[in-house]
Amino acid sequence: MTKTKTLDRWGYEPFNDGTSQSLETGGWCVKCTGYKKSKIRLLILHFFCLTCCGVPYLFLNWYPQYRAKLGYRRTQLQLADFVLIKQSKMLKNMVESVSNEFVTIIDEYGVNQIINSKELVPGDIILIPPQGCSMMCDALLLTGTCIVNESVLTGESVPVTKVPALHVDEYYEPTGNHAKHTLYCGTHVIQTRYYNHDKVTALVVRTATMTAKGQLIRSIIFPKIFGFDFYRDAIKFVVVMFLISSVGVAYSLYLFISRGAGLETVLLRSLDIVTIVVPPALPAAMTVGTIYSQNRLKKVGIFCTSPPRINVAGKVKLVCFDKTGTLTEEGLRVWGVLMSDGHSILEEEEKPCNFPIMSPILHAMASCHSLTKIDGKLCGDPLDLSMFDSTDWDIEEPGNETNRFDQLAPTVVKPRGWQFVNVPLEIGIVRQFHFSSNIQCMSVITRTLGARNMTLYTKGAPEKILKMCLPSTIPENISSSLAYYTTAGYRVIAIAYKQLPKTFKWLHSQRVMREQVEYELIFLGLLILQNTLKPQSAPVIKQLQNARIKCLMLTGDNILTAVSVSRNCGLVAPSTPLSQVIVTATAPRTIKLQPLHSSSERTETDASSALVIDGNTWAELSEFFPGLLPQVATRGVVFARMSPQQKAEVVETLQSLDYIVAMVGDGANDCGALKAAHIGISLSTAEASIAAPFTSNTPDVTCVPKLITEGRCALVTNFGLFNFMMLYSLIQFSSVLILYIDAIEIGTIEFLYVDLVITTSLAVVMGRSEPSPRLVPQRPLSSLISLSNLIPLILQVILAVTIQYASLDLLRGEPWFVPVEKLEGDETAVQCWENTAVFLVSCYQYVILAVVYCRGRPHRQPIYSNGLFMGTVTLLVVFNTILLVIPFHEVTNFFELEAFFFNHTLKFRLILLCLVGVNLVISLLIEVKLVNPNISESFKKLISVIRISRLRWLEHVQMMSEDRILKRLKDCTPVGKRKSWTENKMVGSDW
Repeated sequence: MTKTKTLDRWGYEPFNDGTSQSLETGGWCVKCTGYKKSKIRLLILHFFCLTCCGVPYLFLNWYPQYRAKLGYRRTQLQLADFVLIKQSKMLKNMVESVSNEFVTIIDEYGVNQIINSKELVPGDIILIPPQGCSMMCDALLLTGTCIVNESVLTGESVPVTKVPALHVDEYYEPTGNHAKHTLYCGTHVIQTRYYNHDKVTALVVRTATMTAKGQLIRSIIFPKIFGFDFYRDAIKFVVVMFLISSVGVAYSLYLFISRGAGLETVLLRSLDIVTIVVPPALPAAMTVGTIYSQNRLKKVGIFCTSPPRINVAGKVKLVCFDKTGTLTEEGLRVWGVLMSDGHSILEEEEKPCNFPIMSPILHAMASCHSLTKIDGKLCGDPLDLSMFDSTDWDIEEPGNETNRFDQLAPTVVKPRGWQFVNVPLEIGIVRQFHFSSNIQCMSVITRTLGARNMTLYTKGAPEKILKMCLPSTIPENISSSLAYYTTAGYRVIAIAYKQLPKTFKWLHSQRVMREQVEYELIFLGLLILQNTLKPQSAPVIKQLQNARIKCLMLTGDNILTAVSVSRNCGLVAPSTPLSQVIVTATAPRTIKLQPLHSSSERTETDASSALVIDGNTWAELSEFFPGLLPQVATRGVVFARMSPQQKAEVVETLQSLDYIVAMVGDGANDCGALKAAHIGISLSTAEASIAAPFTSNTPDVTCVPKLITEGRCALVTNFGLFNFMMLYSLIQFSSVLILYIDAIEIGTIEFLYVDLVITTSLAVVMGRSEPSPRLVPQRPLSSLISLSNLIPLILQVILAVTIQYASLDLLRGEPWFVPVEKLEGDETAVQCWENTAVFLVSCYQYVILAVVYCRGRPHRQPIYSNGLFMGTVTLLVVFNTILLVIPFHEVTNFFELEAFFFNHTLKFRLILLCLVGVNLVISLLIEVKLVNPNISESFKKLISVIRISRLRWLEHVQMMSEDRILKRLKDCTPVGKRKSWTENKMVGSDW
């Protein structure tokens, strides 16, 4: 059979087998070679065209958008980097401030050598210069006296006098009994004073990270790591979604393999399930609420270096406040003085300088203190400063500041502006008994110029001073007066004195013990002081307490001052009794609870009593009674005289009890606690901001409720967005599997519309919800796997799948419906009625879920306040309704949907709308009625009831079996000598 050759339109024979032939073109003969068709070359050609044309198209269309997004992210990262770099530099400067100095040491031959402070080792003896210095190590003072500013450790800018250590045989405790002999690293020696021109020397005991400042820096660099339920549960959820996707992959493999599809189709359709169930945009969606909250915080002057902490702030259950600079202004103010006439308390005098010039109470206020002048400025305890300034007297110290101990002449106080005819009124302070926290008082022995005897003046806690006074001098109404002013939050100091005998000479005053003179005193009156609160402190604490957020105080200040401030700011209610925790010093060590502002002691207290504790007692509890620390921490409200390390220990103890703890401070002594707390808030841009993830430009505590409300808003928003993304993926997963059964798949345009238009736009605008203006007692959920979240989530999925199946059942019941033909192999249908119904219903379901998870109260403003979200929802609903009710022909073709005609599909369209309405109502009911934090408690109670019933049933079975055994052993074992199982069980056990 002869094969006929086919000629093309030009009369030439086509060839593509690689052979060649000649073509006659007039006077020319052109030799042409054919080529074989190759699929690989065709793919390469398509790829080349796509690269040359597609990439420029994408670049021109998408580059401006991505450039804007990348610019925004770069700005955010630059801001975070700027804050982190600033913190790193401040931390480096904080470390290097004491590491690059030179110091003079005395070697074993008594020769002075100058070395770098980095070369110091324990055992070296260093010289403290007269002009002062910054301590580069912890050292024990050997000779001389130093006046030190320890604000870096205590937060109180009060000069502290350090005296040489005594030659005693006892263990050295740098933070305990020997703190008054220890110079701490990082503190600033303001001035040194010495005897007989001797050098001021100190023995190095700790260096580098073992020093007080080194431990502080170490706690900043290496804080305690903590986790948060939301992030842990999110990872668990993703793992579960992967497991669900594996089930879907297995089912789709079964469907396509049984249908005879090719390997490429089977793999592509199966792997599509993974990207559907685990959406790639999930991590970004989880941070949308946090980003918006961070921007709002920045506008109100609160800067954040760790955005994930914003979510943690929403679960804060306890807030620790520093006192000085945080709750209060600097210093104390004298409110008035209550004098005693021996029988009753007189009316208060607001200005003590108005007292008669020879009044004993005026002399006591002018002399009973430990003030000193440094560079011509009066320095000392704020209480003493305020008391002395109110008298309008002056103080004179003899000699130069650095060699005043060489002078036998005492410090003298005298009134200003008074002219005396014969002998001027001058009171010399002969001996000082410094304030002791154990006896809570201080005394001075003085001698007035021209007087024949000395006088003892004493001030301190009223309950201690009253024990020292003669009963006949104590007013009858002292108890009522004390109760009135202490419950009002004032700091009350009692003042007393007595005339010493004429035989009591100067030598006696230097050798006498304070216990030998502090008795049989004459009560003079009460000094009323007020630690000025910042006006914002009390309202903020009340707001937090109304929201059932516990507040307590961590301070390095005096315990009585801290209690007074806590009363003033409302941290402790006036009716709440306070008991101080005391550990006995002698063995066997026991714990006592001593009520404050009371003359009696008791060893136990009722449940309404709050605890007050100081740093020394906390250290003793940590050493001898560590098991009681959680109880003390939960019932304590005032923690005074706490070191930076002890503040961090209190925070960590509270964290171990499942408290989400926030710490608010402004000094370097708060850095350890700020770093250890879940939420650290610094009210200054100095050292405290190094450790705190949050820094407020406003130096008051109003930032605390703002941060908590934003944290709650961010947590609820991220929680809702996570649930929305999970349900969106599960609904799309169910839609795909339902259609896969009939060899139907969702079209590419439909996928893009759902993923880019509906889901992305809703996720972005859902995060714009603003926080509620008030704090409520109910805290938001943080656990994604709690029953309160899982049950509504499962019900929402069941509801969505039910609605989709219902739409298909209604579709199949229509007389005009023609099902899609069964397809085999790689073929799948897209444009059909089944796909149209399921797709349109699912589009509404995504919008419904966004509305459900964007509800406002109680932690966010109402949903209608988010205008952008409401506008987006309205546009999507309108467009979805157009697709369902009156679709244009071009639109249906673009989305690959079946066209709806008014003649016979109107009823079905309205039924689908009603079905969507039913879905909306039921979804709202599920979210409103079932999302309740108490639902998990109800299930726990149900489980406990089941367990109790089971144990009772086991007990009954055990008793029946025991009775049978007893009947068998009746002959050999007397029943009366045998104890039953029920008699041996633990009495009072909870069955």
